[in-house]
Order: sequence, then C-alpha cells, then structure tokens
Amino acid sequence: MSTDQKTPASPDADSCIDLYPTEAYTPPADVADTRRVAGFAGIDDTCAGSLVAETHDLRRRRLASAAVFLTAVWVGLLLWSLANGTMGRNWAVDAIKFIRLIISGGVVALLLSRRPLSGKMVKGLEYGLFGSMMLLLGLTEYLVSVEFLRRGDALAMSIYMKNGVIGAIILMMLYGALIPNDTVTAAKAILTLALVPIVAFTLLMELEHPDLIEELEMMRSAEHAGSNAVSLIAGAALAIYSAHILNGLRKDLHDARKFGQYRLGRKLGAGGMGDVFLAEHQLLKRPCALKLIKTESGSDPLAVARFEREVKSAARLSHPNTIAIYDYGRTDEGTFYYVMEYLPGMSLHDMVKEHGPLPPGRLVFLLRQACAGLAEAHSLGIIHRDLKPANIFVALRGGEADVAKILDFGLVKLTGDPEAPELTTDRTVSGTPAFMAPEQATGDRAVDPRTDVYSLGAIAYFALTGKTPFHGPTAMAIMIAQVRDPVVPPSQVAEGIPADLERVVLRCLAKDPADRYQDARSLARDLAACACARDWDEDRAAAWWQSLVEPVAAPVA
Repeated sequence: MSTDQKTPASPDADSCIDLYPTEAYTPPADVADTRRVAGFAGIDDTCAGSLVAETHDLRRRRLASAAVFLTAVWVGLLLWSLANGTMGRNWAVDAIKFIRLIISGGVVALLLSRRPLSGKMVKGLEYGLFGSMMLLLGLTEYLVSVEFLRRGDALAMSIYMKNGVIGAIILMMLYGALIPNDTVTAAKAILTLALVPIVAFTLLMELEHPDLIEELEMMRSAEHAGSNAVSLIAGAALAIYSAHILNGLRKDLHDARKFGQYRLGRKLGAGGMGDVFLAEHQLLKRPCALKLIKTESGSDPLAVARFEREVKSAARLSHPNTIAIYDYGRTDEGTFYYVMEYLPGMSLHDMVKEHGPLPPGRLVFLLRQACAGLAEAHSLGIIHRDLKPANIFVALRGGEADVAKILDFGLVKLTGDPEAPELTTDRTVSGTPAFMAPEQATGDRAVDPRTDVYSLGAIAYFALTGKTPFHGPTAMAIMIAQVRDPVVPPSQVAEGIPADLERVVLRCLAKDPADRYQDARSLARDLAACACARDWDEDRAAAWWQSLVEPVAAPVA
C-alpha cells in the first residue's frame, strides 16, 4: 500500500487537527510503506545534509593544509636552488618556481582568512591549486627536457623525467589523502592530474620542437617510457584507493559521532513526528530502530517537547507489550533521536490492509495484550490519546508470534502530573479523528483511561470489518460523527462477528465514558470471556507467519 494515497477518512490521519482549517483537510502520510527490509544499506540520504556541511568545512581545512605543505616544499626547493647555484640558468624554470610559490601561498592566505567561502569557491580553489601545480610540473618537465635534448644528455633527461613522475605521484597522493571526496569524484580528479603532465609535455613538444620528437623517441626507449606510464598509473590507483578508504572512514566517524554508538542503516518509514531508521549498536551488534524528529520540526518548541515527552513517557514503561526504549540523545546539529527495540512484523493497520480483516479470535488475542500494556501505562498516570491500528504493532519477538506492541507515545497526557503542560497548540485537538473519543473531539472534559478504551474499541471495529466506525470527507466531519452519530454494529458491516465480542466492542464505543469499561483490565477480562478467545493461540500465530511468502516488514514507530 502506498502511503501517498490516503483519503481524508483514513484511520491514519494526522494526530494534531486544526479545528478551523482554511483549506480542505489532506492528511499527511503517517504510516510508512514498510516493504520488506533486508539488512543495512549504508547511510541514508536523510543524514546527507549535515555530512555535506561537515564536508565543506573539512574540505576548506584540508585544502589549506595541502596548500601549506606545498608552499613549504616550494620554499625548500627554491632555497636549495639558491644554495646549489642552479638558480639563474633557465629564467623560465626560475619563473615557474616563483609562480607556484605565489599560487600556493595565495591559496593558503585565502583559506586561512575569515572570509566566508561558498562550496563552489572552495571546490574551485581545490581544482585550481592541484591543476596548476600539475600543469606547472609538466611545463617544467618540458623546458628542462628540451634543454637536455639540445645538449644530447639522455641520462640527465631520463633522471629528470623520473623525478617528474615522482613529483606527479606525490601530488596525486596528497590529493587522495587530504581532500575529502567520494571515490568517483576522487578518481576523476586524480586521473586528470595523471594526464596533465603527459599531455602538457607532448603538446608543447609537438608544437614548439617537432624537430626534436624523433631524437626524443630514439633517446627514450619503449621500456623507459612504459615504466614511467606504469608508475603514474600505479600512483593514481593508490591515490584513488586512499581516497576511497579515508572517505569511508570519515563517513563512519561522522555517523558514530552523530548517533553515539549507533550505525545508521536504511530508512524504515515515517511516523507522525519523525522518521525511523534501521540501526545497529556498534559494539553489541544489536539491531535496533532509531527515530529522528523531522528536520522541519526541529526548530518548533512544541514538536521538540512532544518528542521528548514521547521518549521519556515510553522509557518509564517496562511491560513486554510496550515498545522498549534503549537510548536517547541529541546530535551536534541539534537533531533529537531515540533508540528503541527493532521489531520484525507489521502494524495492525498494514495487516488488515494487506491481508483483510482479522478473525475474531486473533483480534481478541492481540487486544488482550494491548490492554495489558495500557494497564501499566494507566497505572502510572499515562494516557496514550493516539491509539490507532498504526500504533499497535504485531511482532515476532523472542521466538513468539503475534506479540502486540504499543507504539508512539508522542501525544500522551500525564494525568499523574497535574503540572504537566498541555503539548497542543491553540484551536487544535490531539489524536486521530477516526479513532478519537468524543471527549477528545469536543475537549469538554479531561481525558482518562476510558479515552484509550474508546480508541481500542475503534481499533477492534477496524480490525474486524476493515472499516472505521465513522467516516467523513474531512477531519471535522469525522469528529462530529464521533460525538453525534450512533455507531453501526460491526456485524452489519462484516459477517462472522460473534455477538459476545460485538457487545464488548460496542461498549467500548459508548459516547459517555461512564458507559464504557472503566479501565483496560476490565476490558481484558471481558475479551477473555468471549467464546472466540480460544480460537487463536501461539501455534496458530506461528503457522500464519510461516505461511507468508515474503519476509516480514520492519516496524514504524
């Protein structure tokens, strides 16, 4: 099922609804298309933004280091020329020595200044510095080779040509080791650098001294020319490999620094407030799910507060039918995240959409587990307020099948803490319209455990029939129906629903909280008393999961 095709009456509409919308209500995708995750696939594109910013800063620092290194080398060579008396023999070669010193020194001054430089400018300086250095190397090689050819000194020319190859390899290695690039970009740049001195030398010789070409070919044997070419290719390959290894380590370091001990894998899906990724603890090698608050919400104090409340509320719970929270943190960029258990399986919403309504016995089997998890939360003064099929996850865990897990505590109400702030905005109500209790829609009374009981009844209705209890073209229309309209008994919507189970569901959906089950434990007891409660067990659940042709999907929280 594609999450881009939800209708306004979708049971997974947005969890914070404007009571006075100025436009037609269009709910965002709240449940991911969790189509079959198989292992890790490296860093996701979501993390690329901060990595790009980090790469820009790192490129500027590394390029400055390379320019400082080259400047020091050119100063050293210039001083050596002055000391051994070779300065002044060839004015063109002497000019090149000063030109390359001026270029590298200028790049150092620019990069170490406080002047802001865009990514394109730094990239231009990178190509300009290394390109000009390699071009000047080829030009020097040409000038000196012509001088040696005129003298007929083949040995001196061969030695100088070999020194030129060594210089080219040093430049390529410097580029590969210092400049942060992906493998393809590094390969293009390094291979271009390898060709620059060869092309420069050959073109200048052909254009300026065609009379010396034949003599050059006689003086340089095929073996000598081939060894230079092999040396350049080997140096380029080593530089490319160095860039590949160092870039991979840089990404790993970035990821480790950003998310502590967790290595981010592929994206599993998107929840109401954040995206969920498959992750792995670097030391324990334990798979887990890492949830990030959405980038556009990172600067919203309300969204951040809801995100923090979600993790802190869930972390207080220890029941096996509630999602387990492992860790919580904040990146250097200010992005909030928390780490929870990784659950193979699928949400109740996806199960119904993909495989049809549940057998009554299976619904009772799952709903009793959800009641057990909610009973703990309610005993701690935590009201979920956003129970829906997407937040009831049917998992394979610890060798057991059909383990119900309650997810997403982002809209909890802490009734045990009277000073806890209300994390909603003006003119909004919290919850999902199709599964929202009447008192949530009207806001005329405080929520309590019976509010979640109503939502469980709506979830049961959806699981048995494949339809929500109330429908409407807009969120407002659905909420009005929740408050005003009588619910159509599920047996009139779908066949095969036992009368005793229907009575339980309809009692959950009573308009007046006083007419509902007063707590989750009372609901669980009546569910257990239904005749169909004995129709489903762990063995049948295991057989159902084994019958699936495709591997199970990953969770969305």
